[in-house]
Amino acid sequence: MVFVQLDGETYMRVAPNRKKNSWTPKQLLHRERFKLVNSFCTQFRSSVIPLIWNLMAKKMAGYALFLKTNMPAFGLNGSLLDPKMLQFSTGKLPMPQQFKAERTAIDATSIAVSWQNDPYLDAQRLTDELMMIVASNNKYSYLTPTGLVRGTMDGSFELPAQPKAATHIYLFFASTDKKDYTGSVCFEI
Repeated sequence: MVFVQLDGETYMRVAPNRKKNSWTPKQLLHRERFKLVNSFCTQFRSSVIPLIWNLMAKKMAGYALFLKTNMPAFGLNGSLLDPKMLQFSTGKLPMPQQFKAERTAIDATSIAVSWQNDPYLDAQRLTDELMMIVASNNKYSYLTPTGLVRGTMDGSFELPAQPKAATHIYLFFASTDKKDYTGSVCFEI
């Protein structure tokens, strides 16, 4: 017997009787893809997953939700197809309009950002903090605050020292109590 959790409920099932050599080529390919995507997700097990994804997951574990959300960014062979498809944050907070991010100069470590706030935005949202994760060659920075809040509507900040030669930056807003977030947006820098 095995225990399975589905939609927040626990079920008991008969354990499958499979042999290692009974997998079809398609099943083997999927198992390899899942293994590689799982390896990618594991590196965030102590950072964004407990801080963000565990809060948003209702009927599954935060880790499972993070993996499921990011699976489409990976090809059938498990390689990352499109870094812009990765989602490091999820939540109910609204993302600002006309959000832009770019380096202040070629090879600069400073990023200039700007956005427009909805005029009907709740005043409490103006203190939401802009957070970042930076990527380069499949290496990712820690979750880092930028020091900017939604109410400023623009500003600049320095990239973290690691990873060097950053190619992508993932930005999102967090409420002051860190209990709610926007989805993340990826910019190629």
